[in-house]
Amino acid sequence: MDNKPHATDVDAYLIEKVKELRGKKGISQAKLALALDVSVGYIGHVESPKDRTKYSLSMLPKLAVALECEYTDLLPPLKKATD
Repeated sequence: MDNKPHATDVDAYLIEKVKELRGKKGISQAKLALALDVSVGYIGHVESPKDRTKYSLSMLPKLAVALECEYTDLLPPLKKATD
């Protein structure tokens, strides 16, 4: 039985955004794994739609440095509440 929590919409956005930027910048899973101090397998699990592995909030600064962006670029835009 898998006890990992399901990815939220924010998790899914982050995973896709990292994957997109990684591809655009030509950063391999191995290079990203090295920057995050995780295994290549971990990155593969995160990027697999069948797996529940996800990036943790504490990884945001390292992700931003590795992808040469602001950490806020990795998060979905804020939705303003409407009255």
